[in-house]
Amino acid sequence: MTEGFSQEFPMPPAPGQPTTAVPRRRPLLARPVAVGLIGVLVGAFLVGVPWLTLSLFGDAPGGRPLEAPGTLGGYESTQVAVGKLGSAGTAGKAQIERADKTDRENAARVSEAYDGAPAASRSYSDARLTNGFQLTAVRAPSPELFAPYEDATALGLAAPSTELVRVGAVQCLRHNDPTPLGREPDPDSSFVTACQRSGPALTVLLRITAREDTPTAERLAAAVEEAWTTLGR
Repeated sequence: MTEGFSQEFPMPPAPGQPTTAVPRRRPLLARPVAVGLIGVLVGAFLVGVPWLTLSLFGDAPGGRPLEAPGTLGGYESTQVAVGKLGSAGTAGKAQIERADKTDRENAARVSEAYDGAPAASRSYSDARLTNGFQLTAVRAPSPELFAPYEDATALGLAAPSTELVRVGAVQCLRHNDPTPLGREPDPDSSFVTACQRSGPALTVLLRITAREDTPTAERLAAAVEEAWTTLGR
């Protein structure tokens, strides 16, 4: 009878014999090592996924490379224009090589000035090499152009020697030959020297390098917009 009673109702341990408690497993998130590992993984996810996404779409630090268009504003690259002159010969070949080197050097220097942002540079000319401009583009924002202050009235001039002209989103610098105060400036005495458009991720700048005609702000600004559209794709 004692044996059956003990099987149905187990006897408590004898005095002095400690009970052995089975340790309970701590929840995963309560363990410092696990919490630290999860934090690392989450951090890697939050940093890695946007980086991967931006890389796939070309907006990671540095951005997509820039390649100057073959033609711009109705002009071909200086290299192509020189090559079409036919009689250029050895001198033409040397001029093409200089233009190539100038484009590479300018692009590298602009990129360096903008902390390694992709940049491009190319010169463009008409068929006779009498009119042309140079393109500089970089995937980075730039300050707006500005004209130095001049008190034209005090200097007895009808207009300052340099003034800022805006054509839509493009800013241009226009040079004015001296015209006495009170006289109307001759349209041929004013010409644009540079135009620029800049945004958060792209700057396009055109500088006049040769001029037989009188470059206008509207014409050069249109070339800037053409480059902006092409390079912004």
